[in-house]
Amino acid sequence: MAPGKRNRGPEPMPLPTEPRDNPAGQGKVTPEAFALALLIASSLQIMENLLPRIPLFPWMRIGFSYVIILPFMLQYGPRAAFALFLARNFISILYGGQPLTTFLIGTGSGAVAFLGLGQPVTWAYRRGWMGVLGASVLLATGFNVAQLAAVNFTLIRHSGFYFQTGPILAWSLVSGAAVALLIRFSETELAELFSPAGTGAMPPAAAPAHSRPGPFLAGLAVLAGLFLVSDFRMQLPVLAILLILMKDRGRILLHAWPFFFYLAWLHLFHTSGAYLLGEWVTREGAYRFALYAARLANLILLGRWLSGRFPWQWAGRSRSPYLRGFLLSLPLFADLFKPSLEFGREMIRRLLAGQRKGVLAPAFDSWREKMQGAAKAAENRAEPDAEAADAETADVKS
Repeated sequence: MAPGKRNRGPEPMPLPTEPRDNPAGQGKVTPEAFALALLIASSLQIMENLLPRIPLFPWMRIGFSYVIILPFMLQYGPRAAFALFLARNFISILYGGQPLTTFLIGTGSGAVAFLGLGQPVTWAYRRGWMGVLGASVLLATGFNVAQLAAVNFTLIRHSGFYFQTGPILAWSLVSGAAVALLIRFSETELAELFSPAGTGAMPPAAAPAHSRPGPFLAGLAVLAGLFLVSDFRMQLPVLAILLILMKDRGRILLHAWPFFFYLAWLHLFHTSGAYLLGEWVTREGAYRFALYAARLANLILLGRWLSGRFPWQWAGRSRSPYLRGFLLSLPLFADLFKPSLEFGREMIRRLLAGQRKGVLAPAFDSWREKMQGAAKAAENRAEPDAEAADAETADVKS
């Protein structure tokens, strides 16, 4: 080490994360970069959701979408990363069939990880005191621990659920290391994403016309009431109405089987009180299981109902690059699953073949082409409207 120089630790990954590497304005999030990052992160999450889960630990996953979200945080800061994380979760509700409970728990855990740990992690990384591996492991640990506490507080309500603390801490090391490795394999694509020429300028997207805000706000009020009311009998009427209104209700509830499994295991067999069935199930345990199971079913079904009634009209007037980027990517999500499977298979094929660079290149290239195609189609649709407007103006003047 040269005299007078202090060892600053491992060098950061070669992304333009430090202010001196960013000319004025280049460090700001553009709607196009946000839209492309959201499309790729959502593809990675959908691909991962189709992989088998670990028995008894269904929420312990690698977190492939963090290959995009973590560098996004190191480039633009924790608030931008949380906006990307929140948009990815919202897409999972709209198009991926994610239950509302998973959305709430994941979003709350992400808020703790990004808004709580994000700033010190980013600060340490930009000064070279921490590498990608350390940032990834710390963020994974914070998220997983917060998620464990949120699941217990929201759904389970039993201290025995914390037996998973040890496995989750160990899993944070594994998943954090895997994400850091994939980031190293994708440095070229990530650098292009954060460069000014990484995505071309595109016209603003029009907000889709969905329902009026009244039904959505009423549904939110019912949702809040489900959390506040602890009487099992008050949950049943709502559940009966949702079972009648909702299509594909059986598949939706079956998708959340791990939560119902833990409710039965912990409340039925690990709650003290007067025995109701032999010496296994207590009266208090049966009541608590019925209450929380009915509440969970209500939250899942009501969340699906609400997701189709979000009032988008107000969003089109926003100046937020996050919301504008979300609207820019929205038309492409209708065809999300097939490309996601293709990207996932190609990524795994390249990794198994020993390829260490460009594992995400197909996803970046394909989504960038789709975005440019959508922009061109929007321009073509706008030209006849503009010509008609000019003709109408000329008629008025004449």
